[in-house]
Amino acid sequence: MESMIALWENRDRWEENSNMHALLLTIIKNKSLHILEHRQVRLRAEEDINSHSQRELDLRISTLKACEPEQIFDTEIQHIVRKALETMPQQSRTIFMLSRYQNLPNRQIAEQLNISLKTVESHITKALRILRLKLKDYLVSILL
Repeated sequence: MESMIALWENRDRWEENSNMHALLLTIIKNKSLHILEHRQVRLRAEEDINSHSQRELDLRISTLKACEPEQIFDTEIQHIVRKALETMPQQSRTIFMLSRYQNLPNRQIAEQLNISLKTVESHITKALRILRLKLKDYLVSILL
């Protein structure tokens, strides 16, 4: 129908001996080509968008698969412990590190630092209290 209208609207350009069927078929062909080319451009754009969306989705999936919550928590917890150790008095920090990082018994720590066993226990208790406060939000995940 559009082709017939286009043929009629351009009637002033017809020559007297024009082949109407050929003109109409040419108009139909050109309009059809225009529609198909437009559809082709649209499909290519949709494919590009879908391809981009697929790459983004693949990236999100691989990122989530690579994510290890335990490792993230471990790193965070280690950072908090380091910061907490920095805020402790020197004596408490030294005793705690000897006890927990070097696995020395309290008696050996007391002998090495030339202090009483009760003082060692008191400093370890103080250090643990500080750590408990700093790690209160992580205690459940630490226990699990």
